[in-house]
Order: sequence, then C-alpha cells, then structure tokens
Amino acid sequence: MWDFMKDKDLHPRVVQRLRDMGFYRILEIGRLQLDWSLITALIERWRPETHTFQLPIGETTITLQDVEVLYGMPVDGLPVALPQAMREMTRGQYLDMLQQLTGFRPQDETAHLGASRMSLTAIRHHLEILHPDITDETDDLHIHRYTRLLLLFLFGGGGGVLFPNTSGEPSQLEISSSSSAAR
Repeated sequence: MWDFMKDKDLHPRVVQRLRDMGFYRILEIGRLQLDWSLITALIERWRPETHTFQLPIGETTITLQDVEVLYGMPVDGLPVALPQAMREMTRGQYLDMLQQLTGFRPQDETAHLGASRMSLTAIRHHLEILHPDITDETDDLHIHRYTRLLLLFLFGGGGGVLFPNTSGEPSQLEISSSSSAAR
C-alpha cells in the first residue's frame, strides 16, 4: 500500500470521498513502524479472562474510543457486518460483485491463489492504470469505483495497514464464504 502511495498524490475528489467515509486519517498517518519488543511485552501482560493488560501501574485495555482517537475513525453509528446471504456466495458471485462495485475483475489466472484467495498485486496494477486518469472532469462513478478499490487494497492487506499479514505469504485477499476465516 505504502509503496503504491509513495509517489502518488490522490486527487482531491478521492480524498474527499475517503474523508466522508472516515478513512482518510489512516492514509495521513502513513506507515507505522512496529515495536516488536513492545508488542511482545504487551502479549505477556494480556489477560484473556478480563480482556485487559496487567501493567505495573494498573489494569488497562484498548477501547473503541482509543481507535477513534488514534485513527480518526468514527466508531458510532451502524456496524459494518457481512450479511448472512453473502456468506453463501460462490467465488464467481464475489468476483461479479467486485466488478460491479469497482469495475475490476481479475482476468489473469496468476491473480488467483487457490479457490478462496486473490492476489492483491492484481488490484495494485489496476489502481496504477486508473490513477493517472482521475481529473476534475472524471465522472463520479469512476471516482467511486477507484475509491472502493483503494479501500479494498487498504483493508485487504496491501501493506498490513489495518489487518496485517504476518503469515509470510504474499499479500492476498480472502474472498471465500463462511468456510474460511478472513485474511
């Protein structure tokens, strides 16, 4: 994600859409350097029975308000959840929906990684093709599709921004039904 963004300025119309959706702050923050020593220390102090960290100064936990303050993401309002009907969709139905919402459907078989995954590299390449075409005159549908695809890249692990991939496997997006856990 960050390699894709490093030499590109998002068009103000895309920035406004991301702001309206509450996700632009994540891009403003940029790449975070993880402190593995701190993470290890916190893991050792985590108490699953109370969902808290036991620290020398007392007990603490990470709340939704912390997420709101740190990432600037709104945490009130309606939850975002996968509808039950989508849990029964086939791979082809997911790809049809991807094409409808983003204008993108991977055609190259190298973009597919097994029955339930798709390479994020294909999404990145498509974004690189679309990016220079965004101007003040670009129609709203194109802006919406580009923004959705950018968010999919952001959330799908295109750099581990919100859901880091620590498996050591290439970045990939889980697109299967309820039989698999999301990546």
